[in-house]
Amino acid sequence: MEKFRTKSTSSSSALGSDIILRETDTVRLVFRPMIVDNVHDSRAAINGTFVYQRKGRKEAWIDVPRAGLNTLKKGEEYHLTLHAEEVLRLHEELGALYKLYREEGVPQGNREYLRLSGNLTDLARLNPHDLDQFLSANKTAGAELISRLLKWASEVDDVKALVDRLSDLGIESLKKLNIAVGVSSLKAALGLWQGNRDHQSEEFWQKNLAASSFVLEQVYAWPVTIIAGKAYVGGKNIFNANGNIADFLTRNGLTGNAALIEIKTPATKLLGREYRTGIYNVSGELSGAVLQVLTYKNSLLQDYHTLTRGQGNLFDAFDPGCAVIIGDAAGELQAQDQRRSFELFRSQFPGVRIITFDELFAKTEKLLNVLEATDKTAAKMAKPKQPF
Repeated sequence: MEKFRTKSTSSSSALGSDIILRETDTVRLVFRPMIVDNVHDSRAAINGTFVYQRKGRKEAWIDVPRAGLNTLKKGEEYHLTLHAEEVLRLHEELGALYKLYREEGVPQGNREYLRLSGNLTDLARLNPHDLDQFLSANKTAGAELISRLLKWASEVDDVKALVDRLSDLGIESLKKLNIAVGVSSLKAALGLWQGNRDHQSEEFWQKNLAASSFVLEQVYAWPVTIIAGKAYVGGKNIFNANGNIADFLTRNGLTGNAALIEIKTPATKLLGREYRTGIYNVSGELSGAVLQVLTYKNSLLQDYHTLTRGQGNLFDAFDPGCAVIIGDAAGELQAQDQRRSFELFRSQFPGVRIITFDELFAKTEKLLNVLEATDKTAAKMAKPKQPF
């Protein structure tokens, strides 16, 4: 697709790419448009200059000093003839520029646009009913188009312009879009869990849970914001050694209070050997993880003012919450005695949440079920009722 660029020349004007009306190896005629804020008539928003150039066959097009029509002498005149197809191209291109101005005003900075092909232009102009019929009849193409548009939207630089466009969709449409995106994200997270249940790399789980922060929100009952992964939380000595690095330093999205999350793996053992009949020790990995996150909490509280100096109101530390994500309860705790020992142990730490990976993703699955049920209910209510 052909690109069109604009470049600000002032706060109220922007130069556009040359509109090529005629071109050979040695001659070309272009129209050089200028988008302007016309204080006298806002409809008249395009200035422009015709530029007729000659060059050698192997030379590049360059601007040279020009002679204006004011050099004509008395009794002289200059004719610039445009062919019918050139007039049509100029008409179409100027129409697109006027449309751009009506929608965005004078573009600021350096901007780049794509000229749509005829088919895409026709698609963009379809009314909602015809567009719905087209996408229904071409479901594969429609799904691919939506996927690409969403990918483009996720990478767009001008977030404000995107938000403004989305606001035009209306509350109900935004709800449905939000549900669809939420369902897709949750399904991807569950697919990751189901396909990697035996993965033994802490780095793998730390990285993927960071990318799916909504999964971590299931740890606490309040909205979670990740401040940093692999966060330094103090503890270094005078030799700049022995610093404490938490897997996740998070904050309550409403109160700003900090919380720490330590990640192990689903393959990490929860229990050790049977200590007495029906009584099981917890594993060294579990007890060590609990002490580890409590040590990080203590370090964070001691070094809080040093850590946050110059960072503004990054987070507060009012008895920060702690959590350990570890093991696979369903896979390991087969016997009732094992489940009892595990539950008795983790219930003794009111300041530390111990949650297994399968419990965490079971919460995620529940959330997915709620969203899908909401989506189906909305679709059922939106479906027109038959008179009989």
